[in-house]
Amino acid sequence: KSRMTETTTEKVSLRMQAWLVLACGVIYFYAFELNTYWFNHWLEFSRGANWIFIPSGLRLLFVLVLASTGATGIALGSVAINYSFGDPNAHVFNIVTGVISGAAPYLARYLSTTWLKLDTQLTNLTSRTFFQVSILFAVVNALMHQAWFYAIGQTENFVGSTTAMSVGDWLGSALVLASANLCIKLYKLQQRAL
Repeated sequence: KSRMTETTTEKVSLRMQAWLVLACGVIYFYAFELNTYWFNHWLEFSRGANWIFIPSGLRLLFVLVLASTGATGIALGSVAINYSFGDPNAHVFNIVTGVISGAAPYLARYLSTTWLKLDTQLTNLTSRTFFQVSILFAVVNALMHQAWFYAIGQTENFVGSTTAMSVGDWLGSALVLASANLCIKLYKLQQRAL
């Protein structure tokens, strides 16, 4: 088996994977809405490039833990976002952008397992490795999205938009994961108190 397919999702039934895809898509969709509500008006650099993008942390988390199941959920959630908040008649844009949203973190996961030697079960994930993986995720995602946006004329400043999206994706990942870490610590403190 390839390193890419050795995941816990293989041990999960098809029905459960479908539920996980749906859950990832719905959570991603609503995280996007929340990010738009909080940050779009004053932290959007260009279309699709925000200086803080909270859903990026979910992309990282879903794809690291659920691999292709998470990537599929992200892609479907992104397609729903594009049709809900963009031009409902721009089918190619909506679908290709959605596919990129799921494929980019999946590619970054693959690169993390090959270049950074990240175990697919995340057993060797350290804070240093996680920092490297989060940067790789942010850069791969930004490059793929901005190359697409530039190719179709959605952005004029490829370098500036790629930089803004990379920073925003990384900051969004850092915020989501710091929040998750805080919740875990609070939960553990509560369990000790009981």
